Amino acid sequence: MKPGLERAVDIANRALRHVPAYRDFTGGRGPVTAAGFGSLPPTGKVDYLQRYRVADLVWHGDPSTAGTWSATSGSTGAPTYFPRDALAGANAASAYDRIFRAFGAHHRSTLVVVCFAMGSWIGGTYTYLAALELKRRGLRISVATPGIDADAAVDVLTTLGPHYDQVVLAGYPPFVKDVLDQAAPEALAQQIRILLAGEAITEPWRDHLLRRIGAPGQTDRICLIYGTAEAGVMGHETPLTTDIRRAAVADPALDRLLFGEAGSRTSTFVEFDPQARFTESVDGFLLFTCDSSAMPLIRYRINDVGAVVDGPALRDLLHETGHHGLAEQVPPSGGFLTLAGRPDVAETFYSLNIYPADLRETFDDPRFADDVTGKFVVEARHDDQHDQQLTITAELSTAAGLGDAIVPALTTACTEALSRNNREYRALRASIGDRATPRVRLCPRGSGPFAPATKHRYTGRS
Repeated sequence: MKPGLERAVDIANRALRHVPAYRDFTGGRGPVTAAGFGSLPPTGKVDYLQRYRVADLVWHGDPSTAGTWSATSGSTGAPTYFPRDALAGANAASAYDRIFRAFGAHHRSTLVVVCFAMGSWIGGTYTYLAALELKRRGLRISVATPGIDADAAVDVLTTLGPHYDQVVLAGYPPFVKDVLDQAAPEALAQQIRILLAGEAITEPWRDHLLRRIGAPGQTDRICLIYGTAEAGVMGHETPLTTDIRRAAVADPALDRLLFGEAGSRTSTFVEFDPQARFTESVDGFLLFTCDSSAMPLIRYRINDVGAVVDGPALRDLLHETGHHGLAEQVPPSGGFLTLAGRPDVAETFYSLNIYPADLRETFDDPRFADDVTGKFVVEARHDDQHDQQLTITAELSTAAGLGDAIVPALTTACTEALSRNNREYRALRASIGDRATPRVRLCPRGSGPFAPATKHRYTGRS
């Protein structure tokens, strides 16, 4: 039996009895066995969570079983809320305990600087509460919560950091980079560790940050979490997964076998606990089963493309490609995930979702309708300094003669539309100012991303 399957079956059977929405969703079917678990229909945000009342989605139909509610944004940009309870907190603390012990926090005084948004979104409060639980368990940890205020984060790093053996900056990758770029050399000379979540990173980006903190090659100083508002921490990087990913970057054979067409450049590779998050890959999408909140999720599809690799399979793959030293480090009972991203309509910028619908009104505006076709592509790019830039490429109409002359007005209109329609972007812009302003580019009709195709894609994701 696969690790974690027995527990997943138990969660499903309890949900069939005690969660009104799930009982209805499955047609009132009876208990399932391990052999029949795969016959349960996958659940999702639209066909399951948004189909039923919140009360019907939680244990015994009682929303008061939730301790904390966290928000995310769905494919329409509207927030969806997910509950947290004591079990969720315990699971979070267990994951963070592994991460912080890898950072050496069990024998060093540690200041955790939470640079995730501290509102209703999960990252900030989740990290804050997990760090406090680690302190209760005996680790010498203190927490500061500047959130996505870069100036405040730099001040905490500069003022409080020197009083600790080490500082852990926890936040979205581009925001943590902003903090480091604004910090003075003496602040960067501290013993800094970095905890990231929200989007994938590349190995060149990791190397850039390590050089920034004066720790080139010390890859164990940076850990990326794979987490979601739905289920919290799904998995996280370890020194081993980072070493394997870096080996794949340099070895096309390993890259192809482990990451497939997506490749290691932008894919995430993490270790996970099958007992806490039973995970399957069906039709290329990851399905999770867990009861780490008042709202159990059974075969839940977050729409993440990826694959599950167990310990023995990973060891065989590494031996096959000649990486015998890495293979011997793989725990036989370990579980690993490759994550290629989400093929949906949102582009990720500073770990928030930018939706084409947020910008549609700009390209329907009579001021621009004669000059552009209405097709556009929004994407996040990195420049030579590894800074993230939001780019909007618009298609010129054949009759357009203004060309770049409309770029300033179009840039202003896009910025205003994003600020008006996307509350996460609005908060980000209030924090980082002009760095959130999109760069608008124009392409002749039918060229570049607007070459004839069956269906136009409004994001840069392939």
